[in-house]
Amino acid sequence: MAQFFTLEILGLKRQLPILASPSGQMIAGFNCVGDIELLVKSAEKLVKMMKDVDYNIVLTTELKGLPIAQEVARVAGKNYVCLRKQAKCYMLNPISTSGESITSGKTTYYISQNELEQLQNKKVLFVDDVFSTGSTFDSMINFAEKQNFKIVAGATILRECKKSDMSDETKINYKGIDIYICGYLPLM
Repeated sequence: MAQFFTLEILGLKRQLPILASPSGQMIAGFNCVGDIELLVKSAEKLVKMMKDVDYNIVLTTELKGLPIAQEVARVAGKNYVCLRKQAKCYMLNPISTSGESITSGKTTYYISQNELEQLQNKKVLFVDDVFSTGSTFDSMINFAEKQNFKIVAGATILRECKKSDMSDETKINYKGIDIYICGYLPLM
């Protein structure tokens, strides 16, 4: 019989199944894709928290970061760019970069030349669904350094961490970059 974790965030409750990640770490299976109510509330809160952050464009990775990045960009009145997990036929001269996440493991991301040009020389907000180990964020920082743009802040719906590290903080600092969060999710 499956076990579940009750996530309470922004006045909402969600039942999340407890599952093993590729690393073997047990996690609460958070999936915001299609959860419009949670996405709207999260984006509104994140944009409000980041009212003093100066950024030009939003960046995310496929797939679970995409709906929250799109909603943050919409609320903030900004454009966004998504790194894809496969090169597509409609991508002009796709460029690849490697990454890693707790849920996907090692991944290669692709971006078309024209989308990359939207990021270059810009101040970028990186948006994802969950901040866990920092590996995805590290991948994006490295990519930014190589491709001539700067990640000035991050935003996620949840921070996944040990129960002892959970708090009421809505902003953490990771490697000198502020990451805004709506709530916490304990590692199981």
